[in-house]
Amino acid sequence: MKPWNFLAGLALALGLNTTISQAATVTAYTGALPPYTIDGTAELPGISHELLLEMGARAGVDIKIEYLPWKRAQKTVQETPNAMLFTATRTAKREALYGWIVEMAAPQEVFVTTDQSVDSFESGAGLSSVAILDGTPRERQLNDQGLTNLYPVQNTSNAAKMLNAGRVNAWYTLNQRAAWVYKTEDLDPADLVFGAPQRTLSNWLASNLEFDPAIAASLAKALDDMRADGTYDAILAKYLN
Repeated sequence: MKPWNFLAGLALALGLNTTISQAATVTAYTGALPPYTIDGTAELPGISHELLLEMGARAGVDIKIEYLPWKRAQKTVQETPNAMLFTATRTAKREALYGWIVEMAAPQEVFVTTDQSVDSFESGAGLSSVAILDGTPRERQLNDQGLTNLYPVQNTSNAAKMLNAGRVNAWYTLNQRAAWVYKTEDLDPADLVFGAPQRTLSNWLASNLEFDPAIAASLAKALDDMRADGTYDAILAKYLN
């Protein structure tokens, strides 16, 4: 357990008020990872972008969000005390590199169709064609699973349009990403059928290892409150429904 996690947990256990009494300013770095982070200047900047700003407002933390290429964003947070990174998939390889403040999303890798549910790699292999984003880890994953029916596409927009037109039988992607792309392409996310998850990711608000534990605890509590009062689901619905 990271030291700040221990201190924050102790404060909460003792019933101490972890809201920041004086406004603190921290920088949160990210890259364009739609639908979670899209564009800081857009009307809909992204699910996690909106969640983080609301968390900061509730916790009394002034959060400055800066978009960088994703690899550079990761390196910057590792080297910058009191900086945050969002949303970072929590993996064993990354565990010791960051403090882990709170999970912001848990997207699922699934076969997306418009008719029958495809619930396994074996079932996916039996289809005529499966759209997959070219050159991605998910394409390698399906290759490793023995699927020979892949239809590589260059972007998610093409995948959504091909699935809607019946040119492919399924699209292997994140469930929340598929819903968002359908919506942005003026298609109806209600038409989508999501198969059983093949893997569930854990996307977190992470931090530099020297991050202030009181701020971390306050932000985590803010997100817990947002889940409880419906704010979290309302922000998701803007992008996915």
